[in-house]
Amino acid sequence: MNLLIISDLHIGNNDHFETFGWKPRQFIAALKKVISEEKIDKVILNGDIFELYKYSFEEIYNNNKTLVDFLLNNPDFIYIKGNHDAVCSFGLNSYKIENSRGQKIYIEHGHSADFMNGTRLGRNIQTFGFNLLRKGLGVGFILNTYRAIVDAHEAINRIPKKYDSIRYLTHALRLLQQYDMVILGHTHKIESHKTYYLNQKKYYFNSGSCSMGRFQGVIINTESLKHETLKFKNFRQLIKEYHKPLIRELSLSA
Repeated sequence: MNLLIISDLHIGNNDHFETFGWKPRQFIAALKKVISEEKIDKVILNGDIFELYKYSFEEIYNNNKTLVDFLLNNPDFIYIKGNHDAVCSFGLNSYKIENSRGQKIYIEHGHSADFMNGTRLGRNIQTFGFNLLRKGLGVGFILNTYRAIVDAHEAINRIPKKYDSIRYLTHALRLLQQYDMVILGHTHKIESHKTYYLNQKKYYFNSGSCSMGRFQGVIINTESLKHETLKFKNFRQLIKEYHKPLIRELSLSA
């Protein structure tokens, strides 16, 4: 079975405060294109799909009905909650798969590795802060400062200070004592690592982010553990890539 794991969309209500950066129908088209071209069987929505620090789910749904229905009402999509959408009454905290060879795959958002995102208190503090910030966005200076901070945080070749820590890799390595492959999200930085534990090959991936108008993710074959990472800057680049003859196979790495 081929899985596509994507995370950190941060879908909001289409105002200046959100960071999704996609037109809903365009994102649906992009996701359908990847599913078709890569022969995906299931899509794992690995957390922070909705931006519930800033908006209510009702606000998001009312402004993005088509997209939300597409993501949540598809039987081939599995939704895992992250820190930004932890208050959802639906969704999983993690997802596990074991293939016919007994190899185990574990997928979670990854926010449990730090206090501010992994605890209810920390999330409540951030929700309060975002509510205050939202009220101040009518002031041009505040809005411009906020956008500058977001752009710096999401810079392709920069690791934000709050994620410049060994804690996430340590969290993954701890999980790899029990599992053969671990996939996290949360940091918005796509990663691929191979290591060994007790002479067994292990894999750790981070699914990056589909916010800010980009499309990143990880494709894995659950039976062979062959894998591929996707990293597109925008919709135009994604479509251009898939209009080329596809000569690669899923087994780019193994």
